[in-house]
Amino acid sequence: PRSVVLILLLLFFPTMSASLSSSSGRSNNFKKGMIGEDKEYLSGTLSSELGRLEQLKQKEAELAKLLAEVRLEKLSVLRDRPLKIGVMGFGRFGQFIAKSFIKYGNVVGTSRSDYSKIASEMGVEFVPLSEPENFLACDLDVIVLAVSIVSFEDTVRTWGGILKDFVDKQSFQQINAPLIVDVCSVKEHPRDIMLKYLPRECDVLCTHPMFGPDSGKDGWSGLKFVYERTRINGVVLNPDDQRDFHQLSRAEQ
Repeated sequence: PRSVVLILLLLFFPTMSASLSSSSGRSNNFKKGMIGEDKEYLSGTLSSELGRLEQLKQKEAELAKLLAEVRLEKLSVLRDRPLKIGVMGFGRFGQFIAKSFIKYGNVVGTSRSDYSKIASEMGVEFVPLSEPENFLACDLDVIVLAVSIVSFEDTVRTWGGILKDFVDKQSFQQINAPLIVDVCSVKEHPRDIMLKYLPRECDVLCTHPMFGPDSGKDGWSGLKFVYERTRINGVVLNPDDQRDFHQLSRAEQ
């Protein structure tokens, strides 16, 4: 009967209401607890990540300082022992760069044509291109490829094999392979060729002097010289991922 239902509701409603109220309170307290724990967790995680970031920054600063010290020490060593630079292709441009190199190191030129007289007048040693063993026997630190773009691939292919044989013979003496540098006006073509044919023991530096014998006749200071660190210690650097293209700073000039 309806009266019985009403009586039951009146009897149990306060209890149900209190129960629901208590349950709701516990639920709210639980949610508040969860939110508090989440905030505390996020705060701790953020604090930990910031702490790790600071550690990495400090480590980066220490490495930068160490690198600067190593570079200064390397410059000191280079001043005590000037570089020996080979210039392959001793035409007009090869002679042009040799005139600047001779101020800072020892230069050995090589070419198909006989430029021995011109080289001698410049204070440059000259070895015919037909004598590759004698050229490499000069203990060269760097070889600059100043040959024309037309003959570039044939030259690198031929000398890639010669350099490989030289490196294999000298490996037991712990003699480092020379750094190979190009001075072509186009970059992708010579870069691909050098990586293809030169032994991995040879570091590779691609350069683009944006001047020549005429514009640089009074010196290189202030002139643009673009370069890319292409391969170092057998590792090929990706110019798209790293800042490998550079212009000489005033200090480097």
